[in-house]
Amino acid sequence: MKTVVPRSVDSVEDLLALAHLDLIQYYEVGGRRFDGFRDAPAEIVETKDDDLAQVRLMHRLDGATLAVRLRAEVLTPEGQIVADVAAFFKADEVLSVSSEAAVAFAKRVASPIIRPYLREAIQNTAVRLGMAAPLLAPLDQDGNEVASARAS
Repeated sequence: MKTVVPRSVDSVEDLLALAHLDLIQYYEVGGRRFDGFRDAPAEIVETKDDDLAQVRLMHRLDGATLAVRLRAEVLTPEGQIVADVAAFFKADEVLSVSSEAAVAFAKRVASPIIRPYLREAIQNTAVRLGMAAPLLAPLDQDGNEVASARAS
């Protein structure tokens, strides 16, 4: 029996050269309006006219496949929307990726690829529910959300 030795990857550039986008997978897309519900979440009182969004970035390496997943939970005065989308990247060989390279790849490469799918799911759900469509914060070149500037 032949033992497979994983290829060691320590940089985003090396991982980008070895892995290609294989699949976009939706895990959850949904929402609900608050009007007509007696028990709207307590958080809705805090939002008043502002939207709240919590976006989580997750990643996992399984042999030659790196999965990166974005989950957004959006709370608006009108309702709640959830979207959960992943991108799967495949390599031609088994990889051993450093934690730093995996996190950097997830933020700088995968997140900008997944984000349009996440946005589209949020926008379409809002339209179907007859709600004002919330916006996700833009990303900087490192894949971090840019805080929105508000007029005081």
